[in-house]
Amino acid sequence: MATMTLNLKVTPIQEQIFVRSPKRVYNPGQLVMRDMAENQRMGQDFLKAIPLFAGLSETQLAALRRDLVRRQFRQSEAIFQQGDPGQMLYLIESGQVRIYVQDEEGQETSVGMFGPGEIFGELAVIDGLPRSASAVVMEDTVVYTLNRDSFREHMRNSPQLALNFMRALSVRVRSSTQQVESLALLDISSRLARKLLELARQHGSVEPEGVRINLTLNQSDLAGLVGATRESINKTLGAFRRQGFIRTQQGRVTIVDPDALRELGT
Repeated sequence: MATMTLNLKVTPIQEQIFVRSPKRVYNPGQLVMRDMAENQRMGQDFLKAIPLFAGLSETQLAALRRDLVRRQFRQSEAIFQQGDPGQMLYLIESGQVRIYVQDEEGQETSVGMFGPGEIFGELAVIDGLPRSASAVVMEDTVVYTLNRDSFREHMRNSPQLALNFMRALSVRVRSSTQQVESLALLDISSRLARKLLELARQHGSVEPEGVRINLTLNQSDLAGLVGATRESINKTLGAFRRQGFIRTQQGRVTIVDPDALRELGT
C-alpha cells in the first residue's frame, strides 16, 4: 500500500498565526481581580446616575460602594412586609417594585411604584421604626441595600449626601400633599389623568406613538394610586382609550395625547 506524503507550505502570515503565537497563560487570580475591578466601576457608575448621590466625589462613591450589598429578587417575591423591622435603604438597579399597605381584612392598596435608579424604604434610615408598608417585586429585580448605621455615617461625612437626602424626602412629602389634594378636590378622571402624567415623567420613554410608561400596571395598582375602585378605573381607562388619550398593551400604558390629560387633570 503506497504511502502519501503531504507537503504543506506555510506562508509568513500563517507562520505568525500557527507557529509563532505564544501560548497565553491565564492567572485565575488576575481574572478575579479584573472582574472585581469591573464590578466596582459599574457599581460607581450606577451610583452616579442616582440623584441621591449627585455631587459626591469619587472617594465618597467608592466608600459607599463598599457598604452596598447587591440582592436579586424573583417576580412576585416580597422584599419586606408591613410591620417588619426597618433597618435598610434600598436602591433599584433594574426591575420594578410595588409599595402597598394592607388592611385588617387583607385588602391591598398600592401607594407607590418604583423603577431603576429610585430609592425606597428611606424612612427606616431616619427613625428605625417598623415598616409602614410592604414591598413586592413586579418582575425580576436587582437592588442594592445599605443599612441604617452605614448610611447615617456616610451622611455625617458628606454634607452633600445629607442635603440630597433632604431633597428626596421633600419630593416625597410634596407628592403626598398633592395626593391628598387630588383626593379632596378632583374626580376620578382628573386624578387618573394627573397620576398617568406623573408616572410618565418619572418612568416614561418617548416612542413613535407617544410616551410609554415603563411600569407594569394593572387596574388594581392604579386604583390604589389614585384612591378609587378597580371598577371605576376600568371604566375611566376605557373612556381614555376611546377618546384617543392613551393606548394600553400587556399592562403598559402609552400616553398619546398628554395635552388632553393635562387639561383634564387641572
